[in-house]
Amino acid sequence: MALKDLLELSSQGSNGKQGLSEERVFAQLDNLRHLISFYREYPDLLIDFMKGEDSTFNFYFYQRIFIRVVMRHRYVYATFPRAYSKSFLSMMVLMLRCILYPNSQLFVTTGGKEQAASITVAKIEEICRLLPGLGNEINWSRGASKKSKNDAEYIFKNGSKIDILAAKESSRGQRRTGGLMEECVLIDQTALNEIIIPTTNVNRLLPDGTRNKDEVVNKSQIYITT
Repeated sequence: MALKDLLELSSQGSNGKQGLSEERVFAQLDNLRHLISFYREYPDLLIDFMKGEDSTFNFYFYQRIFIRVVMRHRYVYATFPRAYSKSFLSMMVLMLRCILYPNSQLFVTTGGKEQAASITVAKIEEICRLLPGLGNEINWSRGASKKSKNDAEYIFKNGSKIDILAAKESSRGQRRTGGLMEECVLIDQTALNEIIIPTTNVNRLLPDGTRNKDEVVNKSQIYITT
């Protein structure tokens, strides 16, 4: 059953229940844990579930392989030709990690902050247009998510965030759980090693206040280039 079908359920049946209540969610916690764990390993199937049968979006086989590999590994370095969709897929991975790992703090960086903001905004808006279900996870209320020529910040409803991290001294001392190095060969290597990578020296804060250092999202680094 696709997400669209769940949202369009009628009141047919013996009890006629619709929507979600706190009690019904808690009753399904064990099933939800298994489902979330499954989608962390097979994120493309989550996209298939969310998009609905009327969607025009479809993965190529190699794109399914790419998104599964990146989601499953902490460190990924990918070199592919233009039009491979590497930026699109990498940004989708960041969004999926934000959704499936609440309170993730992820960044995008490249040779220049304006370039990073331009790529981030373009790809996230394209993904939200093709897959509205992902866009619904972002907090679009006034004062939350924002974008400009030189910056972008997307706040998710579960506390996760994607923003721009400049490869400059101004970023020193900041903390993130992981990030994307877009066109990584253009990034100043000294700034990358001394400023950007050290920002990932923090683990995701779990809802109960603890941290699990073994989660793949912690210190995650995605490097892509042409």
